[in-house]
Amino acid sequence: MTPAANTGTGRPRDPTMEQRVRQAACELYGRVGWAGFSIDAVAREARVGKSSIYLRWADQTALLLDTLEARIALPLDTDTGSLRSDLLVLSRSIFNLLVSDVGDVVVRLSAEARSVPELAPRWAEFVGAQAAAMRSITQRGIIRGDLPENTPVTLMLDALFGALLMQYMVTPPSRMRRLAKEANNYTEALVDMLLAAVAT
Repeated sequence: MTPAANTGTGRPRDPTMEQRVRQAACELYGRVGWAGFSIDAVAREARVGKSSIYLRWADQTALLLDTLEARIALPLDTDTGSLRSDLLVLSRSIFNLLVSDVGDVVVRLSAEARSVPELAPRWAEFVGAQAAAMRSITQRGIIRGDLPENTPVTLMLDALFGALLMQYMVTPPSRMRRLAKEANNYTEALVDMLLAAVAT
């Protein structure tokens, strides 16, 4: 045995480990929610050692929040110069997120985050940023004359994004891929219908 062989440096770091852990964290949380989410469970799902996870994340809260921030990236205050285009950009981004592999995570988190002290503040921050962005978009639309001044902004946005969520929730998993392919057509029809309703 040569001297070089005696000076072992240990197992080299797996460059795909973090990606596999984040993927496992998303899939696990989407299935079982916060009650069944733990470092142990994620380690089993990702087939990595717990120590490797703890080297990067302090606990399951840090792991889940970091994973969600890495996977959920929505445009905020979009300004294309047209209310219709702004709403299309935002609604398509949300719809594409829902029909992606993190859709179940987003829906579950929206349902239980308020009751989980560890998650509630970050979720409230995320939702608040989205709400502020949507209101900025609609207020600019009113200023440009794209919307009447008496537009019920909250009701319009509730209808828009409630429809996106409902469409996702009532679609069977076997048709989710087809729904993703039809995302542009669906969001365009939805935005146009709502703008027409508000205009009248």
